[in-house]
Amino acid sequence: GITGLATAATINAAVSSAIDAKQTTIVVPDSTYRLDYGSLKAPNDHVVTFVVDRDGRSFSMDADCADGELNGYAPTIAAEAQLLNAACQVAFGGP
Repeated sequence: GITGLATAATINAAVSSAIDAKQTTIVVPDSTYRLDYGSLKAPNDHVVTFVVDRDGRSFSMDADCADGELNGYAPTIAAEAQLLNAACQVAFGGP
């Protein structure tokens, strides 16, 4: 599987820094994604929907933190795993 995910402390520090700088997005570690943490919505206790920016384009996505899926699929590259991890960490405190 994919290893080396950003720690909770790293994600939390990124959110804190963004809040201090009055920014609504964080750079997802080891990826080209910017997660709009203000867009996160949790319709239940393990799914989160959110907006992510990549290369200047915005996308609506969802993460199933219990099943480890991004838009219904397991991440296939490290950047997707980092995005899943970051969204779940911000929404629920962990993947």
